[in-house]
Amino acid sequence: MSKLRLPFHEKVAYGLGNFMPTAVTATGGMAMYFYTDVAGLSAAFIGALLLLVRIVDAFWDIWVGRRVDATRSRWGQARPYLLWFSPVLAIALVASFTVPPLEGTARTVYFVGAYVALWCAYSLIMIPFQSMLPMIAPDPDERLRVAGVSSFVQFIFVVGCAAGFPMLKDALSDGNPAQGFHRAALVYGGVGLLFTWLCFAFVRERVPPMSGPRANLKADLRALLASRAWRAGVLAQCALGALIGLPLASGVYYFAVVIGKPQLIGPFMGLGGIGLVLGVVLSDQLTRRLCKKRVYVGAMLGAALLLTAMTLGGPDRLPLVFTLAFLSNVCLGVSAPISYSMNGDIADDIEYREGQRVVGTLVATINFASKVGSGLCSAIVGGVLSVTAYQAGAAQQAPEALQGVVALMSVIPALMALGVAAVMGWAYPLGRSQLQQMNTELAQRRVATA
Repeated sequence: MSKLRLPFHEKVAYGLGNFMPTAVTATGGMAMYFYTDVAGLSAAFIGALLLLVRIVDAFWDIWVGRRVDATRSRWGQARPYLLWFSPVLAIALVASFTVPPLEGTARTVYFVGAYVALWCAYSLIMIPFQSMLPMIAPDPDERLRVAGVSSFVQFIFVVGCAAGFPMLKDALSDGNPAQGFHRAALVYGGVGLLFTWLCFAFVRERVPPMSGPRANLKADLRALLASRAWRAGVLAQCALGALIGLPLASGVYYFAVVIGKPQLIGPFMGLGGIGLVLGVVLSDQLTRRLCKKRVYVGAMLGAALLLTAMTLGGPDRLPLVFTLAFLSNVCLGVSAPISYSMNGDIADDIEYREGQRVVGTLVATINFASKVGSGLCSAIVGGVLSVTAYQAGAAQQAPEALQGVVALMSVIPALMALGVAAVMGWAYPLGRSQLQQMNTELAQRRVATA
């Protein structure tokens, strides 16, 4: 079992499952702009609300994760969720980018409800989807290859979602920005539904659930807390969520008020997506030769250096801005499949040490950490814009507001990248030799149990 190799078409099919979650997260940067400049809500209110909702969402994520661990069906543990709940996520995505015919408090309540529904539905897809990786690929090396193909496909979707969404909403707006957002969300929701069902149809789970009664939540959480790898993974994923979200959320402000060319946000995001895809290809080559933990840390340090250099950009230095953004995204692309595959490695580590398989609950906690990071990102953007007196929709901004937007694109995400590198370099214990030994012993245990 440990040396099982998946057919390439199944790896691609698994990658297709990334579209719907990517559509939600990649359009998150436009969501902040949509709420402030189209829906008319204050940046500080939205930033605080998004952070609060994601903290509350932790309880929901844990429940979904435990349901995945407890599920037994002819389709497996995780695949049924992709079948039944992808339509729910598609509807919630459209609702989140729809301006209702309401005013005042009623409109605010609508957006709060739509946002809560969006992220609850997101968890019903994302947690089972990520939980599938160690279930379909028992071997850590093959898991990394699957994660590499999946990340390659995902970042193609990032190009389509992050770069294509603003262009699509402009093309479909007919002069009405709210209508453009709504129609673009309809397109993305429909495509995401199709791809998620294709993922369900062609992917197979191979690692059976452990026999015997399920441990209670307290025992599962105790097993997670006892894992040094899990503790490091949670901290790193939180910082990584903020790091990835900051350029997406602040890029539209950067090109609108600092560069003065908002039409460049689409090409900027597209070039960044190409950098991510190139980074994934490079990651596969590097991790075949080097310990993936060391590759991950090096990529984060490179991203921190390049993001810091973004402070040198400006309206008269657009080639430098695009080059630095492209190279920093290459570094993030290198780290992506490694970060993705680490969930399975941590799950194996807990099974190896504690005798418990808590994949769904583990993914829920890691996913929650990423959501907290994304919520922290929204709070940082909203806080910086408010403190620096950013004026929504104004062509001219105060110097403090311009400096704040530049910091959101450079120094602040650079600090996040340094934080990820520090955590993974000093606290994460699973290097190549540890994974090889652990996988060999786990394979023997599973065969004996079967």
